[in-house]
Amino acid sequence: MTASLSLDNTAIVLDSTCDPPDGFFDRPGMHMIPLRVHFGDETFRDGVDLTYQEFFARLGRSPVLPTTSQPTVTEFSELYSRLREQYAHVFSLHISGEMSGTVRAARQAAEAIDNVHVYDLRTVTTALALGGERLRARLAEGCTLDQAKAYVEHYRDHSQLLIHAATLEYLRRGGRIGRAAAYVGGVFDIKPLIDCQDGVLGGYAKVRGLKKALAAMERFIEERTRPDDDLYFCTIDAVNDEEPPLIRELIERLRPRARFVFHGHVAAVVGTHIGPGAAAFAMIAE
Repeated sequence: MTASLSLDNTAIVLDSTCDPPDGFFDRPGMHMIPLRVHFGDETFRDGVDLTYQEFFARLGRSPVLPTTSQPTVTEFSELYSRLREQYAHVFSLHISGEMSGTVRAARQAAEAIDNVHVYDLRTVTTALALGGERLRARLAEGCTLDQAKAYVEHYRDHSQLLIHAATLEYLRRGGRIGRAAAYVGGVFDIKPLIDCQDGVLGGYAKVRGLKKALAAMERFIEERTRPDDDLYFCTIDAVNDEEPPLIRELIERLRPRARFVFHGHVAAVVGTHIGPGAAAFAMIAE
């Protein structure tokens, strides 16, 4: 008989670029490993030493763009070893390797510890948290190791992320712009919509004004999902309270079977590269 995975015997690790909703890591079995953000000589652990509100307030005052750094192999090793004392399996889900070396450090650490399953989810921000949440739902019901792995691979290959950025200046300055490079422009009020394909951020559309942004989002949803999909989605903001409720309303109108999971806030590391003012959503058809 194949052993069953559950919330009692399986832990989930995500890095802090998952920009989770409040309380996400307060539940048993859910663990975060923080990246770091550096303002000059000051270093802060993302999501630990600096809240997202504190980060954006500091970013607005800082004369220079902060820098970021990934967790070390040693930090991953210590976390995995500690978790394996309590759990039979650990799933470790991470930001795209095209954007950060985090997943490479995780894989190096996992080489020496059995039953630690490391995945590059090929995405970023709360799309990562959504993947962790949907895996957790399967563990809550009970599933085999093969079923858990198959779901994570499905999420990696089929999840969608669309970001309405207020500016591409932070991405450009941070070198994370990828295929979206051509979308940098100085035209007043034209703001880019950025998707994530094959682990790289790229330009989806350039729009002027919120009405046209929502129209482009509608096109994206129509292109990437079907009316009968079992769709799970989250909304995301970087100091933008206006758009996420409109995005949720749009998705629920277009896809009546869609289930809203939660809302995430862009924190320090992702915020360093996307800047303030962005709104986004992530979704997965199951």
